[in-house]
Parts: sequence; structure tokens; C-alpha cells
Amino acid sequence: MRQLLLALAVLAHIAFSFAYVPFYGNNATGSGVVAKVPIHRRGGRVYNPEWISNMSRFNEVLKSSLKRYSRSKRELHGNQVVRKAISLPEKLAAIGKDGSWYANVEIGNPGQKVEFDIDMTSSDFWVESTTSVRGTRFEARNSQSYVSKDRLVFEDCVGSLDSLVFGDKKFNVEFAHCNPPRASLRTLDPSGSIMGLAQSSLSQTSLPHFFENAKEKGMLAESIFAIEFNSDFSGVLSFGGLARYHDELLFAPVKCTGFWQVLFKTVLVNGNLIQSNILGTIDVTSPFVLAPAEDVRMIYNAISGSEPLGNGFWSYPCSEDPKIHLEYAGWWFPFKDSSLGKVKEYSDYCVGPLVEADLDGRWVIGEPFLRNVVTVFDFGRNSVGIRSL
Repeated sequence: MRQLLLALAVLAHIAFSFAYVPFYGNNATGSGVVAKVPIHRRGGRVYNPEWISNMSRFNEVLKSSLKRYSRSKRELHGNQVVRKAISLPEKLAAIGKDGSWYANVEIGNPGQKVEFDIDMTSSDFWVESTTSVRGTRFEARNSQSYVSKDRLVFEDCVGSLDSLVFGDKKFNVEFAHCNPPRASLRTLDPSGSIMGLAQSSLSQTSLPHFFENAKEKGMLAESIFAIEFNSDFSGVLSFGGLARYHDELLFAPVKCTGFWQVLFKTVLVNGNLIQSNILGTIDVTSPFVLAPAEDVRMIYNAISGSEPLGNGFWSYPCSEDPKIHLEYAGWWFPFKDSSLGKVKEYSDYCVGPLVEADLDGRWVIGEPFLRNVVTVFDFGRNSVGIRSL
């Protein structure tokens, strides 16, 4: 039976490849450019399969993730389901958290280096300048090219325009420049920036969406970005194309505009079919794979000796070393990490990468899976492409 499923997957993969093989190589034609930006992880990994699991940190990160994903709602626009940001007095994402991915970006003239945290749950570009000595601060008065729109787009934030250098390419970008007053507790937070990579429906500022605006003005070869991890601590974020050529990218359409939510046809554990037709939100910043409690229990029940640890986490005998695959666009892709680390020192049990989470039936596909693939996010075709590294 397993051989038959694999044979059918190969045929589906071939058929899909001939049906839709867009070119996103370095030699993309058109008037725009491809920008390649090195990304780095702040403060090291949240988990490591070779380490003892830090459950207190896991719980803290899980709480923060659930908070981010609770700050939006679904709305029906015509015949399309769209996810919109809920009106809140604070930004959807925090700045300067350990374990987060960021890019060094130069802002202004002369250029000031600022760390832009990558966020997959918002679509705005934010630059926050606080009085704290922590983080990387942008001084608008020191940039000859800075333009303030003199319009509040969020609390203590004005719409602004300045040049941003991604890799070796320069773009004029509109962003929210935030200066919390000294009486505000926010001014004790680190300075820094957020690069929102979700779709424009999740905007909190109503400023022009970078990708839609850049493609419209011919600044990018394609209205896409791609993320590829090189190691536990580094990777490449590319705008307008791929950092290097990849053939046989497999694409599937986005099912709900806002987050990058796509359909994974099946879930296999050790070659056995466990789940079908799951909607997964791609989030390179999530160190876990989050799923409804019932789905998670079904998967761990397929791994001998599994038992719950509490707060949504599960463990299993490390000797089991389960092989977990997700079927996407007619092909099965394996998890890179089937363990978040040992439960405790000298334990024979490992913490599993799937965590129970109440997200209205949605999954969040995070690092344990995505470290094994290059992921392409296509605004123009409203689709996501994946290929094994």
C-alpha cells in the first residue's frame, strides 16, 4: 500500500510540475531586481534536538505565539475569506526577542544599520526609536533623505518615507516611525524594527504594502520573497526572486488571504496515513508546529510510548525516532527535526515538535518542518512554493 501511495505521489508530482513551473532563478527577466538579504537568529535557537529541553522557555514562547495568532479575525469579502488585524493599542509583534530572525538593514542617508525582525503575522514595516540603550536605534534627524508624512498611522507612530538597503539593493519604503513618549513604558523597550511579511489585509497602519508597491513601480522582478536557512543561525531572505536557482518548486494556492495559509493533503507517521486535508499557516518564526489538540493526539498515538507532558507538549521514547512527512502539492516532505530535545538529563524521552494549540482548527507550520525546505511566497499568484534543500 505504501509503495502504491508513493507511486501515485510521483505521478502527481510530475503532472503538477508540467502544469505549473514558474521560473524564479537569478536571471529573472524584467525591469526589477532581486535583493538578497542575509538573516540571523538572535540569541540562538529556541530548541536543539541535541540539548536538554528548556520547558519553561518553550511555554513562554508558546504563550507569545498564541497571543500573536489571536490578534486577527476572519472576514468574508465577496467569495473570499480574508484575515484582518483586530484593532489593538499595540503592534502585532514584539521587537528584539531572543530566538527571533532578523536582517541588518541600512536606513537613510547616510545609512544607519538597524535590525529588522521578521514577522509573518503582520504586513507593516515598523521602525521604533525608544530611549532604551538596548536594540538598534534609528535617528530620523540624522538622515538627509527622511521624510515625515506628518500623519499618525498608529499610536505614537507617524507615516514616514526613507531609503532602505536590502543586501545591495536600495528601495524607497514607507514605514511607521514610532517614538514613544518618555512617560510611556514602551520607551523602556529595545529600539529596532519589524518587517511584516504577511499579506496586506493584516496591516495596522494602512500604509502601502511593500511588495505590492515595489512590484507595481517596477522595483522588483517578481512580487515574491523567499526564505532559505543555511544553518541553525543564518539564512537568506530574498525579494523579487530566489537567492539561488531551485528547480521543481511545488506551488499551492493560499486558502485564506492574510496569513500564508495553504493545504497539506496528508500527514504520514512512519509511512502510515494519520491525517488528511489540514490547513497550515507557514511561519518561519515559529519554533514549533502547532495543531488542534485532537490532531496532535492522533499523531502521537501513532508513535509507540508517547505521553503528554502538559501545556500541549508531548514526549516519546527517543529510540522511536519517528519519521513525519507532510504532503504538499503532490509530494511528501519530511520534518527536519522530529525532536525538540530530551525531556531532562539522562532521560530516554524526547519532546515532540507538534504542540497542541487552539487556533480555530488551523495548524502553524514552523521550524521543525521548514528548516528542510526553501519556501517561496508569491503575492502576485497568491500561492506558496516549497522545495527540499
